Amino acid sequence: MERLSTESLAALADDVTTPGYDRSVVRPGILHLGLGAFHRAHQAVYTDTALRLGGGDWGIVGVCMRGDSVARQLRPQDLLYSVWSRGADEDQLRVIGALTSVIVAPDEPAALNAAFTDPGIRIVTLTVTEKGYCLDGDALDTELPAVRADLAAPDAASTTIGILARGLAARHASGGAPLTVISCDNLAENGSRLARALRSYAAIAYPHLLDWLDSSVRFPCSMVDRIVPAMDEAGRERQEQRLGLRDEAAVATEPFTQWIVENDFAAGAPDWAAAGVRLVADIRPYEAIKLRLLNAAHSAIAYTGLLAGLETVADVMTDIRLRDFIERLMRDELAPALAAPPGFDLDAYREQLLQRFANPHLHHRCAQIAMDGTEKIRQRWLPTLASLPADSLLLRALAAWCHYVLCTDLALEDPRSATLLQLRNSDAPLASRLADLLACLGLPAGYEPERQALLLYYCQSLSADGPDALLATPKFTHEE
Repeated sequence: MERLSTESLAALADDVTTPGYDRSVVRPGILHLGLGAFHRAHQAVYTDTALRLGGGDWGIVGVCMRGDSVARQLRPQDLLYSVWSRGADEDQLRVIGALTSVIVAPDEPAALNAAFTDPGIRIVTLTVTEKGYCLDGDALDTELPAVRADLAAPDAASTTIGILARGLAARHASGGAPLTVISCDNLAENGSRLARALRSYAAIAYPHLLDWLDSSVRFPCSMVDRIVPAMDEAGRERQEQRLGLRDEAAVATEPFTQWIVENDFAAGAPDWAAAGVRLVADIRPYEAIKLRLLNAAHSAIAYTGLLAGLETVADVMTDIRLRDFIERLMRDELAPALAAPPGFDLDAYREQLLQRFANPHLHHRCAQIAMDGTEKIRQRWLPTLASLPADSLLLRALAAWCHYVLCTDLALEDPRSATLLQLRNSDAPLASRLADLLACLGLPAGYEPERQALLLYYCQSLSADGPDALLATPKFTHEE
């Protein structure tokens, strides 16, 4: 079938939305690090809408941080791609034209340097996942081998923090035009934490940058929300039939989308507000709701679903036992621990989440959500867990993760996977391995003996009874 391109746009059906603006005159204004499916279904869509509504030089230079696979998908298509959002009663397909160029960071350092130094670039956005920030808690983890290597040779940096610092150093040297840097990853107070990590790195590698970072660079926090499953060949073929053209960079998602950004920009921004972005003074209540309700529930779905042999989020939501567990977890433990901002209906949001999770069109794989558990659990579960009684549904979800890591042969993809695999394959008693696993979450040695006893109990019960152990086991206390 013919490939999606500028020339083939005319062949699209009338119900497919096309960019609707002259892409040839749009100059780049945004540099985006991490050109994955989420960015293409989220920030790029908002920017495409803003360009359609109000124009302006806000095209996106997309940066592939590791390999060149996304670049190879997009370049033969004139950087066009399609986004298909499907729900129970909504089906929308649109072609996004906001990308003006694509850079492969490891292969094209000169092009990336030129983008950072271009004064027309006024915003840098990032979607590099939680682990991409190289954090240990709230601080830069300078003991990570990759960070140490970058600090030893900053001009050859390979981490996100190192690449960003190198680019900002080049911008400063070329005149220091003001810049806004926006994290779009699922980290609490993501902009503030990015700024701290970057300052820590710069203090060692580029100390002359520190005053300029304070005076000319802004780091607003942001909260993003849209479920974007990984695309596979079957999904591309479905989208090809719907589009009528072959799109190697196709993205499928849900109708729901949300982006909330602190209104603190150094040099302007697209008219994102007209495109549906909510600009606020304080992001913290919104991001807490997202991280500790949606993302927390997603992780619980992933680990319980994998232990039950279920592939997707929708599969879990069709399992009456597991759906009841997730509903009770959200209603009785996750939501009550949150403080909603004025006018925010937390109960309605929770019900909307359950509907989104049940969307059968998404094919959102539990294994995708299960990745990087040691990073995600710190953000999504631990703050709420600390406020709950010793035996809680959330503790049982944590037991599911512990069992998944220590007692199964399911695939592990995690920044600490080497340590996790050592624990999985160790001959040490389960209680000892469990304590070492909790240390990977940053929990101290001797962490709450009662909770550890409960986790051990549920891990052992999972081995005997499967996920039913989390659903029906009576309350257990350390004293017993």
